[in-house]
Parts: sequence; structure tokens; C-alpha cells
Amino acid sequence: MKTNKNHQQKLEDLIIIMKKSGFLNDEKVESAIRKIPRNEFVPMSVKEKAYENAPLSIMKNQTISQPSVVSRMTEWLDIREGQKILEVGTGSGWQTAILSYLVGSGKVYSIERHSELVEFAKKNLDKLGINNVKIILGDGNLGIPEESPFDRIIITAACKKVPEPLLEQLSEGGLLIAPIGKYPQSLILLKKISQEIIEVKNQPGYVFVPLLGKIDEEK
Repeated sequence: MKTNKNHQQKLEDLIIIMKKSGFLNDEKVESAIRKIPRNEFVPMSVKEKAYENAPLSIMKNQTISQPSVVSRMTEWLDIREGQKILEVGTGSGWQTAILSYLVGSGKVYSIERHSELVEFAKKNLDKLGINNVKIILGDGNLGIPEESPFDRIIITAACKKVPEPLLEQLSEGGLLIAPIGKYPQSLILLKKISQEIIEVKNQPGYVFVPLLGKIDEEK
């Protein structure tokens, strides 16, 4: 889908800002951000802000994440062609679309607990002809055991700790990224090695909406 000249210039400015601030260091991720127009994944009321390096409200008290944060999480995940990815928290589908671009012949499974957002994301993905994504209405804390194991898992909402079902559904050698803790959160990258979970990276100073669901409500 073509981006109009106004959006194209704003995208170029955004990419410069991200690079100057130490984000967006991977050519494949930059290509994905260029190919997947963020303006197609936000409500009409905030379309003119689509290329600001900021989170934007979408609906149901949810947000589309800040572009620099999306680039950081995507780069840390080191996505490869043909992989199977689980995304917890579809939102508007922008991060989903970026993942789908990077896996190519692979598959992205994405869970969203709000039915309105499921429909919004599906519509956004359909506009771009993306067909390697399956969006599921459900509790992201529980993952999708019948489709596991997953090569990569990305949690796009803050949690006190990574839900155990998601760790169980991560493949041997797989990577999981999540914002962990209270406000603000730390972005943490985990790897499963010989059924043990190893912390690979930990960077503080991020803010996400909370991950909600059955496990969270039981605490």
C-alpha cells in the first residue's frame, strides 16, 4: 500500500529521530517499518500523529506502541524467515504486521482480549493483504498450547512476571520478550536453553499498559 507524500516525509523524519536516539539499528527491521505504514493502523482521529515517536490511543484504553519501542523489541527478538511467532496483545495490528513481514513464509499467532480490537486489527491487516497471521480472541496469559511450541514470543503489555504457560510454550532455543514490573517496566529478553529460562537482556525505563486476564485476576 502506498504512503502519501506527507506521510512519507513524516516516516523519514521518524526514522532519523529513532536512529539518532539509538534505536532502529537493524536493516531488516527498518525495511519492515518502511513497508508497513503505521497510519493504516491508527484510528482516523489520530492519523496525523501516526508518525510521531509516541504511543497513541486506539480504543478500549489500549495504545499502539511507540515506534522506537516496537523497533527495540523487534530487533531483540532476532526474527528469522519461516519462524512461528506468538504475540500477546494484538492491539491495532501494527506490531503484528511487522512480525508477519519478517517471518515471510512463517506464521504469526496473535491473541487479543478485546473483540473490538480483534476486528480492528483484522481489518487493518486485510487492507495490506497480509495472510500469514491468525488473530485469536482470548486470554494472552494462557497462550495457544495447541499451536506450540513457538520460536519467538512477544508480550506487548506489562506483566508482574511472565505467565508460566507462555514459558512452557516457548521452543528450545526460543526467545521471549516482555515488559516486566510495575511502573516503569524493564524490557526483558529471555531464552530457553535445556528447559531452563536464561535472561539475555534487561533494560529499564519502559511504560506499557497492563496485561490483563485470568492469571492476573487470580492474584
